[in-house]
Order: sequence, then structure tokens, then C-alpha cells
Amino acid sequence: MSAFRLWRFLAFLIVTGLLLVSMIIYSAETGLRMSQRYTPLIDAAMEIKLEAALGHLLLEETLHKERPGRLEDVLTHLNQADWYALAMLEGGTNAEGTFIPLDDPLLRQYIVDVRHELVLFKEDIKLHWRNTMILQTKSETDKVFDATFNSFIEKADIVETHLQQLIKQAERRFIVVQIILAVGAMGVVMWLGLLFRRFIKAQNRALELLQSEIQRRLLIEQTLREQATTDTLTGLLNRRSMLEILQDELNRAHRLGSPFSVVMFDIDLFKAVNDTFGHEAGDTVLTTIATRVTSRLRDVDSFARWGGEEFLLLLPGTDLQGALALAETCREIIADSPMPGVGVVTASFGVADYRHEKSVTALIRRADSALYDAKNKGRNRVEASITDASPAAL
Repeated sequence: MSAFRLWRFLAFLIVTGLLLVSMIIYSAETGLRMSQRYTPLIDAAMEIKLEAALGHLLLEETLHKERPGRLEDVLTHLNQADWYALAMLEGGTNAEGTFIPLDDPLLRQYIVDVRHELVLFKEDIKLHWRNTMILQTKSETDKVFDATFNSFIEKADIVETHLQQLIKQAERRFIVVQIILAVGAMGVVMWLGLLFRRFIKAQNRALELLQSEIQRRLLIEQTLREQATTDTLTGLLNRRSMLEILQDELNRAHRLGSPFSVVMFDIDLFKAVNDTFGHEAGDTVLTTIATRVTSRLRDVDSFARWGGEEFLLLLPGTDLQGALALAETCREIIADSPMPGVGVVTASFGVADYRHEKSVTALIRRADSALYDAKNKGRNRVEASITDASPAAL
């Protein structure tokens, strides 16, 4: 695509986008006016007539002895009608919603007239009540009273009718704008589809290259992560990764008091294996032991190559007796099955359970001490650290 065509396309896209955005804003404003302005105002106009009618009805029924009533009750209805009229002029909020002030000058004048008629209507009601209920007389005020009421209702009807016309006009404009927006959006989509059709293959190719690069980077990242957390030879956790897991388990034990144990074991006379059979055979012994011990572990257990021919097990939720039983099982599967090309290989085990140590180092030191005891007592055995940790170690 040439620079000129690109700029022409961008200019068209910007102009079209601004036009569509303007129409969307106008459409949204139209819908907002219908939902938040006109509809509540129509309800307010209806409430004005309803409250006035209720007050008028209560007055007539009271005056004709059809039911007991008070002048204050009648005026309450009229005051409520006046509240709705004032809300149409100045805005207001009640349980029914929020009323936004009228912005049409003619309608505002009608509402002002409605409030004036309402004042006159109140005065006529008071006079009518006085003549009928107190003086027990009838006069020409009945006709004036009815005329004031009818004038009041007529003006409220005019406001309601005009508001209904406004909302119908807004609905028509809203529909037209929506149609224009739909047609415009379809046109832009079709034009863009035709314009970029020739570039689909190139884009797909670029996407494939990008995905290939992402996969390559993910593979590199995964490899680096594995190298940082696992032992290259055995595939077990390395020392640094195990220390982090141990610290997390120690923190959990501090919070919850949950038991856990560690098992440290070391291949007996491993230097002799390397010297006699070579380092390749020694590597085979390490990987074979890692595989055999892993087969006896749970998913929640952690297994690390601690260094050289030394290994470490973390057993969450396991007390000392459980850890000793597992260590004995591991000792047996190592000693009872000869290693390929080497023969019988044994290992010595040291077990320590969590006893409220404040550091991982203190717990590992106890397991290491138990392993040292196993070596001193003849190797190929399991020893437990049964001595409480000293305060200095804690």
C-alpha cells in the first residue's frame, strides 16, 4: 500500500470514526433524555392530576357526609401535587426516582400556571370548606371551585400531552439514528473487509511467525525455569528450590501447628562406586535411586538432590513415626535391588520431625546429625533425631 493510499485510508477511517462516535453520542443522549428526563416528567404530570383529583374527591365525599375527613388530609394531597410541579421546575428526588427540570420554556410556563392554579384551588377549598362545614351554607363558590379545578386539570393535561409528543419525537429520532448507525457500521465493515482481503495471507503468515516465536520463547523460559529449580542429572528439585519449599512449610507449621518431617539420606561409599566403576556408573546409581524413591512418595511430598550423593525428603503432615516408616521403605528398595553394572548399593538415613524450630537450618541440622549417627552405626540404616532441639539451635 503506497503512502498516499495509506494516508487516504487513515483520513477516511478517522472521519468515519468521528462521525460514528458523534452519532453514537447523540443516540445515547436521546435515549437518556427518554429514560431519565421525559418519562419521569410524564409520571410527575400524571401524579399532579392524581393527587389533585384525590384531594377533590376526598373533599366532596367529606362535604356530602359519605365518609369522615379533615381539611388537612385534603390539603396534603394538594401539597403533594405542588411538590411534583416544583420538581418539574427545579428537579427533585423521591422514592419513585429522580426528576430532571424541564428545559422547554413553554412547558415551564404551563407548570408555573399550574402551581398558580393550585394556590387558587387551595383557597377555594378552604372557602368551600368554611361555607359548607362551618357556616352550613351554600353559595356561588361551588361553581368557582369547580371551574378552578377544571382549569388546573386542563393545564396539567396540556403539559402531559406535550411531553408525550416530545418523547415520541425522541423515539423517532432514536430509531432513525440507530438505522443510520447500523448501515454506516455495516458499510465501514464491508469496506475494511474488502480493503484488507489482499493482506489476509500476509497477516496469517506474520501471526504464524509470531506464534512460533512465542512458543520458542516459552520453551526457553520453561527450560530456564527448570534449570533454576531442578537438578539436571536426576530431574529432582535442587537445593535452592527445596529451601524455598521448606521455608514455606515451616511458616505454615508456625501458623497452624501442623506436623511435618524431613528425611536426609546419603549413598554409602559412593566415592568407591565412582572410583571402581566410573562416574557414568555413579550417575546411573543416582538416577536409579531417584526413580525408586520417587515411586514411594505422595504428590504432596518434595524430593531434592541436596548435593553430590546426598538427598532430602520433605513430608508434609507426617509425624516422626510415619517418616521413619517411609525412610525404612526407601532404604529397603535401594539395598534389596542391585544397581545395573554396579551391584548392591546401600544408603543411610537421618529423620527429623518439626519441633517448633524457628529456622530451616536448625531442622536440617537435626536431620543431618541423625544421618551422621546412621553412618557411625554401620551404614545402611535409619536413625531418628529424638533429642529436642536446643534453644540455641531454635
